Amino acid sequence: MADLPALTVTTLEKAPELEPAVDELTTRNMPVFMSWESPGNWRWHRLYDSHPAHQICVLDEEGQLVAAANGLPVSWDGTVAGLPGGSDDVLVSAFDGPVGADPDTLCMLSVSVSPRLRGTGLAERLLGHARDAARAAGLRGVVIPVRPTRKARYPLVPMAEYARWRRPDGAPFDPWLATHAALGAELLAPCDRSLVISQPAARWEEVAGHPLPGPARHLVPGALAPLEVSADGQGVYAEPNFWVFHPALPAHPADLSVLPAAT
Repeated sequence: MADLPALTVTTLEKAPELEPAVDELTTRNMPVFMSWESPGNWRWHRLYDSHPAHQICVLDEEGQLVAAANGLPVSWDGTVAGLPGGSDDVLVSAFDGPVGADPDTLCMLSVSVSPRLRGTGLAERLLGHARDAARAAGLRGVVIPVRPTRKARYPLVPMAEYARWRRPDGAPFDPWLATHAALGAELLAPCDRSLVISQPAARWEEVAGHPLPGPARHLVPGALAPLEVSADGQGVYAEPNFWVFHPALPAHPADLSVLPAAT
């Protein structure tokens, strides 16, 4: 890992002016279609107003945003069967669902790091800080619908099968899943329809770079699963993710919590 520059951790609660930078970083780290309309995406910005303390921001020595994690407290019984359906389900339930049990777990829906600082250990430290924030809030830990970084290379492989792939040393094949496992996370289960985007085939053609003339399963750059185009010309993409859980363990020296907090 490369040496990290001097960093400062804060939140949108303390620094609401960072909201546009958080949006820009989060969007830049994803394929363009990931910011299109979905049940969860329609509600995304309500996170900033309702749970600003759980929108974690990391600034470099020049005050520029270099990493962010977006989340909210949720109610989860700790079982695989009790997991939400995915990112869409978490946001719809949080903002438009019936009032349920008191939140007991922090759900992180996005973890983004500036390209120039990837591979420096910043993502690991950001996850550590999220876990510390959960512990400080009296929550059981952090549950995340992970978007595996290499899954787009294998869109025809079901997420459950992909997550079982292992390297010779026994670690998960996917680097992002391996990072979570190395930090002590439990790899729980796939959520095959974490985020569902439905748009006309013509809009998907702009992303695919070629015509999608008929109903079929089409491969789209950056997508983790095939796009399903129906006979009526509508393209539906169901983004598969994989749930992981970080118990709220004691802090360790690599956590971002050892960095100075912004005032």
